[in-house]
Amino acid sequence: MTHGLGFSIRPRLMWTRLAQSPGTFTRHAMATAAARNRTVHLISTAAIRTRHGHAMPSFMSTSQQNQQQQKQQRQKYQQTRSLACQVPKYTTKLDAIRGRLRQFGTGHIEIELNHSPGIALLTLHNPAKHNALTGKMMAELADWVDLLETVYNSPRLRGKRGTTDLAAQDLRELLNVESKIVLKIQGETLPHLTAQALDLLQDMVGIVVTGSENKSYCAGLDLSAAKETLSTPQAGGEMTALMVSTLTRFMRLPILSIAAIERAAVGGGAEMTTFCDHRCLTTHAKVQFVQTLMGVVTGWGGTSRLINLVPRSDALRLLAGAVPIQGGEEAVQLGFAQTVAPTGKAVEVATQYLDQYVWEIPPPKETGDGDEVMPKRRCLEAVRAFKRLVSYGVDDERVDRVAELEKDLFRGLWGGPDNLARVEAASANMKRPKK
Repeated sequence: MTHGLGFSIRPRLMWTRLAQSPGTFTRHAMATAAARNRTVHLISTAAIRTRHGHAMPSFMSTSQQNQQQQKQQRQKYQQTRSLACQVPKYTTKLDAIRGRLRQFGTGHIEIELNHSPGIALLTLHNPAKHNALTGKMMAELADWVDLLETVYNSPRLRGKRGTTDLAAQDLRELLNVESKIVLKIQGETLPHLTAQALDLLQDMVGIVVTGSENKSYCAGLDLSAAKETLSTPQAGGEMTALMVSTLTRFMRLPILSIAAIERAAVGGGAEMTTFCDHRCLTTHAKVQFVQTLMGVVTGWGGTSRLINLVPRSDALRLLAGAVPIQGGEEAVQLGFAQTVAPTGKAVEVATQYLDQYVWEIPPPKETGDGDEVMPKRRCLEAVRAFKRLVSYGVDDERVDRVAELEKDLFRGLWGGPDNLARVEAASANMKRPKK
């Protein structure tokens, strides 16, 4: 029998026989066999341990061991630093999925960069379908995360401002990333990524996510698009792969986020509330995971995130029982939301909630004649560093395992007989004229 290094480990078997019948061998032969066995065992163990990245064997010199330990400590430190801002990497397959989904449906993702000092506003814009997501919107959401990752994680761009310090090549790269989403400054749509827009992105502390026109936050997946293009298990698997990756990458960005939920967040829309750091519900808002009513499980990572927000029994009640969260007060009691807003004020209250991360001393609301305390911004890099630290502190490995299982279960149920029948019934109910 030969070990992977190419030498025999038969002396170990010899020593076993020696120990069983010592009378047939001399003491010298036994000692020689034992020494050979220890040497082979040490070398074999060294090869195995080194191959798997463990500490080097004990027969190394003290100086060699110290050097090896220092090298391992440096590598561990570098791994810790990289994990603190680690995001799931896009693959060629996900890029292809994004390209296919972009062709389906209407609606768009809209970002107002100067919604408030240090705070942007992301709007899910598909009011005709209660802001349900189409394939096009899913692709644009991934585009937006690409842009933020480029700005915050690229060593060439981090900390730079405007075009004075920015190489033309970097700007062209950003333009390519940003080209499929709608960016606005003071309500005006930008034809391309300007220096002013880049400055606002560099200064961004947080982002409010909401639905358009004070309608539903998000009605999940656009069922009309689902029937036409996403009804097969394969298509459903592609959709869940892209959405889980996009929302996970968003969660791990070094910016704070809050979902401003005005009316209803249903199905996939309920999942879309969980990828933000905070949630603000109006008094009459409703969040409901209706996946069991559609014959599937969550497919956008909602379960893996919800179980970190509410107790286990509540998560089962909300998911398997499809029990809705009715209003902001109940959401706060569950620990699902952090603040409550009057009807029609979700975005305003959510913005005020994020202000705590922007201002150390907030600006005065009204200008008076007396002495006023000058506004003071918080240290931007410190806030972002804490977001990275908290994101790293979450057991990402466990979350990722749950998300992978979630995707597998979703693929197994999506496009099945029960799911197709329920989607057909839901679509027919939506088309029925209201009396």
